[in-house]
Amino acid sequence: MTITVKTPARLHLGLLDMNGGLGRLYGSIGLAIERPNVELEAEASDRLDISGTDTERAANFARRFLDHYSFSGGARLNLKSSIPAHIGLGSGTQLALAIGAALAGLGGLKLNIREIAGAMDRGIHSGIGIAIFEHGGFILDGGHSISGSRRRIPPLLFQASFPQDWYFILAVPEGESGLSDERETQAFQNFPPAPQALVEKICRLLVMKMLPGLVEKDITGFGQALTEIQRLVGECFAAVQGGPFAHALSAQLIACMLEKGASGAGQTSWGPAVYALVEGKEKSLAMEKELKSFLDNNDGGQVFIAGADNRGARITSTSHST
Repeated sequence: MTITVKTPARLHLGLLDMNGGLGRLYGSIGLAIERPNVELEAEASDRLDISGTDTERAANFARRFLDHYSFSGGARLNLKSSIPAHIGLGSGTQLALAIGAALAGLGGLKLNIREIAGAMDRGIHSGIGIAIFEHGGFILDGGHSISGSRRRIPPLLFQASFPQDWYFILAVPEGESGLSDERETQAFQNFPPAPQALVEKICRLLVMKMLPGLVEKDITGFGQALTEIQRLVGECFAAVQGGPFAHALSAQLIACMLEKGASGAGQTSWGPAVYALVEGKEKSLAMEKELKSFLDNNDGGQVFIAGADNRGARITSTSHST
């Protein structure tokens, strides 16, 4: 039997509450996008054999799963493509869940995605990556309770399909990287609690502008809320990333996006990837051209267009005839 898994990437659009005064922390807004992808093929084997891209991380995740479930035997895993690491697109969670889902299928383990995520130690700060793997689309999670010693995966509060004619144009400056792993953990431990008035404003923008804009397919209202939420979240993290965005060039890119007519713009997670939101293919191609020109004049980088992925991960199995 061969199991194939193809995942979306994710944009992290903001956090809701970095204050914690109501007994919960974080809460995340996110979206599944159609590219880049983790594409994995897996077959049963008597030992662990990893090939393709990002083999070291893939091997670490596979061993974690096999050890956690005392899995007998191994697997041949061919990672045909992966999401670039440490640029803000959720590569680690998508790779971990793809490998966990494939190994569970090969081993006949009846596990849901949240159980796999727990075994892989995902969802520590945000549940967005887990939810976009499972459902796709636009996601809102409810953060973590700060009572008790065991932190659970954040509950999914809202999921909706994202308009197919709204596009994100992503720009990734050359040579930059965002916080990850231990550096990310330290950043969350060290940032000061956000002012109550600031997080209340973020939540109001979400409930009274961003969500209505999504439901009514009003890209102007949605984009304005997105841009303002990004600015306010950036204020919360300025102490650990040196400003509202991870790099000076990221801030310049976002300003360029808005100046050139983006409905909304921001930084995904810790960056360095930033994005512009526009409506229609023609506008997205024009924005892509503008951002390529900008980066060509600023040490280079990658620019690409991505629509929403409203399905989540695709997992299929094929039996081999004897």
